[in-house]
Amino acid sequence: MKDKIKTLLELQKLDTQIADIQKTIKEVPDTIISLTNKIEFDERKINNLNEKIAGSNKEIKVLQNETLDIDQKISQLEDKLFLIKSSKEFEALQKETGDLKRKKIDVEDNQLKIMEEIQSLTKNSELLQSKFDEELSPVKEEIKKLEAELKESRSEIEVIENDRPEIMKNIDNEVLKVYTKLLSNSSPVAVEAKGEVCGYCYMKIPPQTYIKVLQSNEIILCPCSKKILIPEIS
Repeated sequence: MKDKIKTLLELQKLDTQIADIQKTIKEVPDTIISLTNKIEFDERKINNLNEKIAGSNKEIKVLQNETLDIDQKISQLEDKLFLIKSSKEFEALQKETGDLKRKKIDVEDNQLKIMEEIQSLTKNSELLQSKFDEELSPVKEEIKKLEAELKESRSEIEVIENDRPEIMKNIDNEVLKVYTKLLSNSSPVAVEAKGEVCGYCYMKIPPQTYIKVLQSNEIILCPCSKKILIPEIS
């Protein structure tokens, strides 16, 4: 029975390795996605700012053209001063010129406001870009490292799983059946009984049960944890 226990522990060790690798295979892609999402999120933030800057620059261009158009109209009105023949015409011309000059001031104020916004947006964009460039290389390196780890884990689990049938051949069907059933719940399946105490749940084992564990003639389960109890390994 001692040899059977030894073989069972070999299988358990193998299954523990498989479970650890499977955990890596499950978790690593999520970490890669999370890091990739972070890169994409930061890129979107920078792109959104740059789009706002580009849009504001277009607004500035429109306002500049509007200012030039107003200047041209004012100039044309001032040229008409020499052709005026009555005070009524002069007053009308002055009013129109004054309205245009006030409109120009409003346009220039708006232009100044947008330029200040562009300045602020550009500063924020440059800061974000600088931080992004600084963090991008380590994040990409981390993704590369995780992808390599994932590839290695997939290859490793394939090798280990190929060794499993060979070990299983040396285990009694009855023992294997119990082991497989318990493995589907949680690992480890087999635990040491240390001084009449279960090594998994730390509950006291009945003396008669403990004697059977030490004799190793049959499969003994802990009454509490339902783990296979084996003698303490010295």
